[in-house]
Amino acid sequence: MNIFSAKSIGLYSIAIGSAIGFFHFISSYGEANIKAPIPVGGNYLIIDQNLPGCLQGKPLLLRLQQSGIYLNANLSIVDRSDTTTTRDIRPTLSGQLRDRQLNLSGLLPTQICPQPSQIRIAGSLVQPLSSSITTVKSTANSIAAIQGQLWLTNRSVSETLAGANPVAFTGTFQPSIKPKSTQSH
Repeated sequence: MNIFSAKSIGLYSIAIGSAIGFFHFISSYGEANIKAPIPVGGNYLIIDQNLPGCLQGKPLLLRLQQSGIYLNANLSIVDRSDTTTTRDIRPTLSGQLRDRQLNLSGLLPTQICPQPSQIRIAGSLVQPLSSSITTVKSTANSIAAIQGQLWLTNRSVSETLAGANPVAFTGTFQPSIKPKSTQSH
């Protein structure tokens, strides 16, 4: 069998050309139509006095963890004596990020509200006004704030504590807040 026959060279040329053409088509489609989600992971400080029920008057920290469009988060109280640390709590909220809109829901930690409560957060991402393409790419998080609405429901009585209307809040990005170590007994 002659490996350099005209049929073999033609067949290999068609196979290699087809693979290169298919790769070029898929690459162009991906670059034009598939975009990575905006990085939103980090800490967002919520200091609003109009929060409902057990959240009222407490400086809260929404800590987001991101994997593509999927989000995990926890809500914790900022330590008033040291505003750079919080008590570390496992993520209790989950949700998704779609078109600069995030939706989270889950249970509120008992460290914040002693009653079992469900919370739902819906918000939109706000970027800084003076950001250029180079500074956005160089920072780990290009989001300045989350503006949204919060619903709080008491699980034991299944009533909405905030009423029928959601409560508006703003969470500002805080890169310097670090978790405070806690000991478990």
